[in-house]
Amino acid sequence: MYDDSPDGLAALADSIAGLVGAPVTIEDDASELITYSPGQEYSDDARVATILSRRVPDRYRPLLRHERLDVRLAGSSAPLYADFRASGLLPRAVMPIRVDDLSVGSIWAIVPTAPSREQRAALEESAALAAPVLARQIARRRGEEARRTEAVRALLGGGPQAAEAAAELPLPPGPLAVVALRPTAPAPSGEPLRRALAGLGGLAGLADGAVHAEADGAGYAVLPVRDEQRLARVVRELPGRAGLLAGVGRTVPGPDLLDRSRSDADLVVRLLTRLGGGAGGTAAHIRDVHLDALLMQTVDLADEAGHDPLGAIADLEAYDRERGTDLLDSLARYLASGEDARLAARQLHIHPNTLRYRLRRAHEIAGLDLADPAAKFEIQLRLRLRSLRLP
Repeated sequence: MYDDSPDGLAALADSIAGLVGAPVTIEDDASELITYSPGQEYSDDARVATILSRRVPDRYRPLLRHERLDVRLAGSSAPLYADFRASGLLPRAVMPIRVDDLSVGSIWAIVPTAPSREQRAALEESAALAAPVLARQIARRRGEEARRTEAVRALLGGGPQAAEAAAELPLPPGPLAVVALRPTAPAPSGEPLRRALAGLGGLAGLADGAVHAEADGAGYAVLPVRDEQRLARVVRELPGRAGLLAGVGRTVPGPDLLDRSRSDADLVVRLLTRLGGGAGGTAAHIRDVHLDALLMQTVDLADEAGHDPLGAIADLEAYDRERGTDLLDSLARYLASGEDARLAARQLHIHPNTLRYRLRRAHEIAGLDLADPAAKFEIQLRLRLRSLRLP
């Protein structure tokens, strides 16, 4: 039996390396490094990077799909062989570690060829040695994650309980902001979200004391803010954020107001979801999309009340659709060009007189009066809603 102290884990790895006859690493089910054996001097870049970062770096994750290795690992109780030489890495013998038929981790041994019968038996024996250690590690990690998640939920709710949670975590005093991350599509393992959250706080030395947790299908990070612009830039450039939408809430002076920052972050993510990650991008700070977010909320309120938020614009759109005309697009182009009929006509590849005729028809059909400043502002606002593709 081995305990899960640093010395106990090192002894376990050393024992397994002796049984297998090869340098090994032991990883948990999230590809976090649990321990490694001595004798790694002649390993490869992936092994060195894993040891230094205490986890399998993202750039090597695609190798798990080599011959569906990730799928085979999840369902296997026997050693596997993975020849990575075509990728410039050394081959591995991989042994899943299971507890009660649940995969809790794996042993990775660098071997020159497919494992022999003796090595396979040694790997199976090693997995039995490592299983109770990883089970305790995972139980401890899940307990810590549950407590942290509860504390982060309290933070996100703001008020007095947020101040208590900040002291418990602990979260350093000073300005704070919430970053929300949500997958664009469900990920079976949830791994992209977990990795992005784990990398957010430490990226580019952004800030010490960041805390994060998953809640309600999204990931939330609460970060001390030293430079708001840098925070927004770091979130946009976050490695491994593919497939995730990210919203950054306002900076607040302390934890009691974090509910406002969380609401902002959720609102940004909802807006980006509505936009499909197109013109709005896949990450934004609330200050950069506040107007669009307010328009989205206006649309939602109108829908709840049974109103069409596009008003007369919707009528003109329906007219164009039924008759194959382009009155609405012509109107939008005219206003976007600063009401320069010649410029708008050139952009539409029509004569200016044709454009003027279309504008008159738009007025006759939908009552869109460009001569009235208040009416024109309303038209522009409704066109903005339409251009944002908000329903």
